[in-house]
Amino acid sequence: MTPVVGIEIADAALARSVGPEFAAVPRLLDAAGIGYVVLGADRATGTAESLSPALAGTLFARHSHGLGIVAAASPQRDHPYNIARRLGSLDHLTHGRAGWLALREDRATTLGQGHGSWTDRPVDAAGVADAVTAVRALWRTWPIETLTRADDSVVRYADHTGEYPTTGPLNVPTTPQGEPVVWWRYERGDDPARVAVADVVLVDPDDLDAELPAAVHRHVRLEASDLAPRTGNPLAELPDIHGVAIRVDLPALPDFLDRTLPALADAGLLRLRPSDETRTLRAHLGIDRRKEPDLSRHRPVFAAS
Repeated sequence: MTPVVGIEIADAALARSVGPEFAAVPRLLDAAGIGYVVLGADRATGTAESLSPALAGTLFARHSHGLGIVAAASPQRDHPYNIARRLGSLDHLTHGRAGWLALREDRATTLGQGHGSWTDRPVDAAGVADAVTAVRALWRTWPIETLTRADDSVVRYADHTGEYPTTGPLNVPTTPQGEPVVWWRYERGDDPARVAVADVVLVDPDDLDAELPAAVHRHVRLEASDLAPRTGNPLAELPDIHGVAIRVDLPALPDFLDRTLPALADAGLLRLRPSDETRTLRAHLGIDRRKEPDLSRHRPVFAAS
């Protein structure tokens, strides 16, 4: 299948663009058929200027109709309960267009040396995997079907044990796409068993030969400057991938969307989202909601009458 396309914009450039014309950015991306935008990725390496990814995502949601919105967050800074509530709310606000980029660290805020707010040990791949599992369990504690009298679903405790023990339940019900899509930023040497908790893994071109779980969708991360129309475009040479996340400088975004992106789509190298598409982000990416964690045997929150 032709890869979907996402856009990543430098945090500092996006922060400096706040003003009367800020809404032009999500509108441009939406009109161009971009599948998703990644907000807050630079917080993993440190940035002097960065908008809150979830708040920026709320503004992007207001000024778009089909654009997927992937907001970064790290369990180093935010407890899984807060991440689950924030991203679940964004998913409801966007009618099922939200995703979570799970970061190891959020260096935009000083939290001390080598550890986070909720654990004394560094947040490594194992910690991120545990946080993803905890968040996903929380997303499933309150089935939205319980709001209809004809359904026998029940609200259940998450009862997650691990690095981030969480009881729950979440105060946000399941969303139009079941739950937000989870992104993982791959680092060389990551244990495939850890990566397997994610739905999408972002990899650099040099890491495309890394051992990754078959069920995880691979999206390669490229610079827009690498994709200027020319002979030998790298997209045509990439192995089987599901998507491309393209980092674009904000001043260059209009020209990229007007010229480069249509050329890549016309060449069959990228798949744009139809302008009238109203499907969820999960449906656009072609990612099924996974079965685990299964809470069907967890204790109910409310005793049967």
